[in-house]
Amino acid sequence: MTLTINRITNLLRNNGFDVLTVATGLIGEPAEQPMIIFDHRSYPGVEAHVVTAANSARWIAKLDDNGDVIVYYPPYTNNEEHLLAWERLLGVLGKLAGLLHTYRNHVLAGRLSGTIWAHHEINWYRELRRAPYHEKQNTSNFIDYVDPSIRNHIAALNDYGFDTLESCSGLPQDHPDRNPYRPYVMLDERAYPSCIPHFFTLADIADWIPSYAPHNFDVYIQIQRHYPIVEAWNRLVRSARVLDSILRPYQQLVRSAPSGIDELDILRDSLGTSLVRSKGPS
Repeated sequence: MTLTINRITNLLRNNGFDVLTVATGLIGEPAEQPMIIFDHRSYPGVEAHVVTAANSARWIAKLDDNGDVIVYYPPYTNNEEHLLAWERLLGVLGKLAGLLHTYRNHVLAGRLSGTIWAHHEINWYRELRRAPYHEKQNTSNFIDYVDPSIRNHIAALNDYGFDTLESCSGLPQDHPDRNPYRPYVMLDERAYPSCIPHFFTLADIADWIPSYAPHNFDVYIQIQRHYPIVEAWNRLVRSARVLDSILRPYQQLVRSAPSGIDELDILRDSLGTSLVRSKGPS
């Protein structure tokens, strides 16, 4: 079946994503750049989900002045490359829509307890802070300081690419000398380039509450009030495992790049390499 603008729009609308503009870059318009603008009014928090999908599918995403998400792919004369790119993007968006079904039901019913990533991404302090590159820490270096009840959970989150800085299980047996904090985990925004919207997406999939940490960077996610604590931790790890399967190619790509290289340069280099491979020898 031909991938038309109407078909793309309908597929996305069925998954909860409203779009404002689509350019396919396919047959009949080979010089056109594949591009789509997602309406930020689709549902609260949609921006982080779209950016997560775009990164996974090796498209480039950015917020425009209206808060909508522009997602685009380099223009090539190779229509097959464009078609494969659309298949990747639509496939990932479909998977995320299924994982976010509960979240969307909650926010459309008026229940929104967390922070909207896109509302803070454009603030001045986000623009001024440029997190320095740092090596990923071996979990064995800090796991003994983690609450015993969640050591396996924290180890799993780090294995799945969601690097942690702090946590509290919220379970009384881990804190016999005091009342425990509300269960939380702080995720390191220096884990890899553009990881912050991925962290917000993880929290939304797992039905945890995302926000920025008190120092205005790093991502702080908490359990919903009155939720069973053990099941919430298990659900967070399950969600991280599924999201890791979607994001791992992107994580490996950006983690392998030299420090200081801009994310857009990394993606452009990757796309150029994949195009050369698809063409083969002349």
